[in-house]
Amino acid sequence: MDPKSKASRRKIDLAPELVHELKKWKLACPKGETDLIFPTEGGTPENAANLLYRRFFPALRRAGLPRMRFHNLRHTYASLLIAQGEHPKYIQSQLGHSSINVTMDIYGHLMDTVNQKAASLLGKTVLGSINTKVQLENMQHQIC
Repeated sequence: MDPKSKASRRKIDLAPELVHELKKWKLACPKGETDLIFPTEGGTPENAANLLYRRFFPALRRAGLPRMRFHNLRHTYASLLIAQGEHPKYIQSQLGHSSINVTMDIYGHLMDTVNQKAASLLGKTVLGSINTKVQLENMQHQIC
């Protein structure tokens, strides 16, 4: 199956710990012609319905999570990136959106709380330190 767009074909950043676990998992998986990470017991591609009902939904139950669409994992990933303050352009590249507008249209409402944290941090930076005030005054004198 071909990707939807050029931006869909991309590299995704993964934590080293996750890469390690995926490598261990792949070594334990049945081998097949396509060298899949999540194959059937015969090494062939997993049927979408089987993946959901035999793997995904039971994993959600074991984790104590409510039943959800598989696609919701993508939204969770984006939401977690936003919550930890990642730059919107980075989020766009990880999700494979063709433009920052797509990312902002879908996830912009989640950035309000991050924006407030940024505003508070800026306030502390600008007003919270004598050195910062002196640096700002010096910059203003240089500009004027």
